[in-house]
Amino acid sequence: MKSPDRNRPAPVQLDAIDRRILDALQEDNQVTNLALAERVGLSPPACLKRVRRLRQERVVVRDVALVDPERVGQTIVAFVGVELDRQREDVLAAFERKIAAEPEVQQCYFVSGETDYLLVVTCRDMEAYNLFCRRVLANEHNIKRFRTSFNLSRVKYETKVPIGA
Repeated sequence: MKSPDRNRPAPVQLDAIDRRILDALQEDNQVTNLALAERVGLSPPACLKRVRRLRQERVVVRDVALVDPERVGQTIVAFVGVELDRQREDVLAAFERKIAAEPEVQQCYFVSGETDYLLVVTCRDMEAYNLFCRRVLANEHNIKRFRTSFNLSRVKYETKVPIGA
């Protein structure tokens, strides 16, 4: 039986201004505090205070640059469904630690349905994906099976979480 996610944090109370700040930061996190304050209708000190609070409360967890995988030679995007043999808590935790350490794995989800985990894997080419499968998946004794679907065309890619203002 799969274990529930006991580490899920409680939602943070957000007002309309917090939501506008988050929407703006998700569009451009390098916007100046002055421009952000003007955009959301606050004074710059009040805006900065809210942004700091959103970071302290881990609503904003990281500031990153989004890199186009194809422009850096990562042309394969694979969606891998992994079914485990055993699903004890210690086995699940060990699998999650192993997968979290793999740079090719961009995302990993513990899911319901026919598979236990859904991975999003990015590789340079099919040979690199084959090596990843052999090194990571084929050597994991607790994997019953894995199935891969490959991206043919990215129709939509969005990192922005819909918050609503």
